[in-house]
Amino acid sequence: MNPKSGAKAHTLLPVTPTEEEILRTMSTYRYMTALDVAYSLFSPKSLTHVRSILTRLSGGMDYKERQCLYRFPWPTGKAGNPERIFTLGAAGREIVQRLGIPVTWYYRPSKTGRLNSSYLAHQLLVTRFVICACRFTSEQPDYTLADVRLCYDLERSLRNRAGEAVVPDAWLHFERISDGVRFPVLVEIDRGSEYQERFKNHARGRLEFIRSGDYARVFGTPAVLIAYATTGRIQAHADSRRKTMCAWTMEVLRELAIESWASIFRFTSAVVYTRLYEQGGELFTKPVWYRPDSPAPLPLLG
Repeated sequence: MNPKSGAKAHTLLPVTPTEEEILRTMSTYRYMTALDVAYSLFSPKSLTHVRSILTRLSGGMDYKERQCLYRFPWPTGKAGNPERIFTLGAAGREIVQRLGIPVTWYYRPSKTGRLNSSYLAHQLLVTRFVICACRFTSEQPDYTLADVRLCYDLERSLRNRAGEAVVPDAWLHFERISDGVRFPVLVEIDRGSEYQERFKNHARGRLEFIRSGDYARVFGTPAVLIAYATTGRIQAHADSRRKTMCAWTMEVLRELAIESWASIFRFTSAVVYTRLYEQGGELFTKPVWYRPDSPAPLPLLG
């Protein structure tokens, strides 16, 4: 290998097909824990085995550069042994590219200090939510997942006419086998950090994106559900946040005189990071979602 000018040389490990699959998966999700990798590619019972593979691919320690994976502890600022986060390293990107998959990024250690705990918590929730959707459709014969797109891939193409980014955390295109009904879902993970005006602007941006026709152009369908999943350590707080977002959304819809568009919104406070994999398919088929104009719960895929 001839390293690029100005780059430090790195040695590519001989990797197994299983390790190649881990690197491909990491290039898609960007930030994963060992548990995420286990649920995505193995099983929860294989967690110890997965950790050993990830440790090898990251050079056996935190912060080691020019490896297939880059590993670092969750920056909680607390004492103890925090959960490790893995992302694609320079050598890993090269291996994925040699497999014929274009990868335009890899994790640069100089960015570690700029990734705070809140940002990583959000991105890992996105990872976990999408993996849950993939596992649900792989285990549930009644549904398939026709398409999955994450914010990282959508960022460049999704901009509204004002030039502002309108990028969902993910876009999931479910299909029900029995009748062919499709459920294209714009996923938004909410951690309660956006106040009223910022949230309303967020909702307005997505509505304008859809009304302008740009959404249909990008995704190839006019159908859409905008699904906000909020989370919190205390369930009562998460429930209160959900109700508040519903109220703010209805205010936006009234301002725009399109109250009937309430039917495309869904909100849930059922998402809990530490229990997301245990919840599994319940997030998609159980009545834990709400329209902003109704107190009656309903399933996301109804």
